[in-house]
Amino acid sequence: DARSILEAELRKSETRLAELQKEYNNGEPEKQGPEHRNHQKYLDRVAELKAGIARSEVDIVGIRREIARLGGSGTASK
Repeated sequence: DARSILEAELRKSETRLAELQKEYNNGEPEKQGPEHRNHQKYLDRVAELKAGIARSEVDIVGIRREIARLGGSGTASK
């Protein structure tokens, strides 16, 4: 069933987004290992996290749109 597949994908995407947002920590993630000595590595990781969050948000919107297109409110109304 396409709807159940989309809903599972939505839950997976929402979980991933929550993980990224937690790690991103409002733009100030904890520095890891070599990032303490190399600030550019830290900045690169911050940029990657921000881009990942943006991609996840777009994915979630698209999945919700597909669920809505299939009909029914379910998790699409979250």
